[in-house]
Amino acid sequence: MPFAALLAPFIATAIGAAILLAAIIRLLPSDFLGAAITERSNHTQPARQLGGLAIIPAVLLALWIFGPAASLDWQFLASSSAAALILWVTGYFDDRHHLPESVRLIAQFLAAGIAVYGLGGEFRLLPELLPFAVERLLLAFALVYFINLTNFMDGLDLMVVSGLGIPLALAAVLAAIGLVASGTGVLAACLAGGLFGFALFNRPKALVFLGDSGSLPIGLLSGLAFFLVARDLSIAAGLLLPLFFIADATSTLFMRLAARENILAAHSKHAYQIAKRSGWSVWQIVASVGALNFILGICAFLTFDGGLVAACAICAGLLAVTLLLSRFRSAGRRTL
Repeated sequence: MPFAALLAPFIATAIGAAILLAAIIRLLPSDFLGAAITERSNHTQPARQLGGLAIIPAVLLALWIFGPAASLDWQFLASSSAAALILWVTGYFDDRHHLPESVRLIAQFLAAGIAVYGLGGEFRLLPELLPFAVERLLLAFALVYFINLTNFMDGLDLMVVSGLGIPLALAAVLAAIGLVASGTGVLAACLAGGLFGFALFNRPKALVFLGDSGSLPIGLLSGLAFFLVARDLSIAAGLLLPLFFIADATSTLFMRLAARENILAAHSKHAYQIAKRSGWSVWQIVASVGALNFILGICAFLTFDGGLVAACAICAGLLAVTLLLSRFRSAGRRTL
């Protein structure tokens, strides 16, 4: 797909999200969806949870404008939009009223089920290994997990932009060079554009964060984008692009389980949060994550032909993520 055809949805969504967010910030009361500073906070001034109110409408509108020409079919567009809107509304009410965890999970599984249905009956990742129904169930659980880990990582200025926006932009580049489908590229470009438009207000010191109304649907739509990369290029590529987010959230979960902590309780034990409390600046952290994601993008590209090169690329990506997480966490140990 021509690079210009992918640049158009990226720029349109970035501009749309930025303009809409600027209007929302100006029009809504200053205390609307405000988040107080607590001992778990990684920012030093109150920031409002408004990002999702602007990004999600901008992304969905761009998808409906640019998606059909890129062969995103109506079933996928309708299902993914409906699923994203369910999470958008749920996230908004959770930002305002702190919904029970059961309500959040029901909404997430409902949205994930609708989104997986929208992939269509021909979408398969492991047809030789898993029956259709089992694969569908695993995809739904994977989407719910990605929804939540995106929510977990929305805790530092520019973290979601660096940790997820860059991998999505690289997925769009893969479409531009013909390694993934044009529809996959447009979805990734719209999401990346929305996040980069949001970055204008989320840069240090952040005025706004995504909030649940942003992180939940962005997690779902990004998960779908990486599913499509896995189908078009390789499963390894679909995992490598968002590997930092997956590894930080998953390693933190296992560490908390090992310590017999309540994994549903709020915390600030992610590797990037530890690095921030240990004296790393926001720019040092997000620049490190951004550089890592470019390395992971190269590794994902190298999986296109399988074989020894792909195996080496996977190992290199795993090693790079492990080294950065270890560096973040070791910074915390040195301050003890």
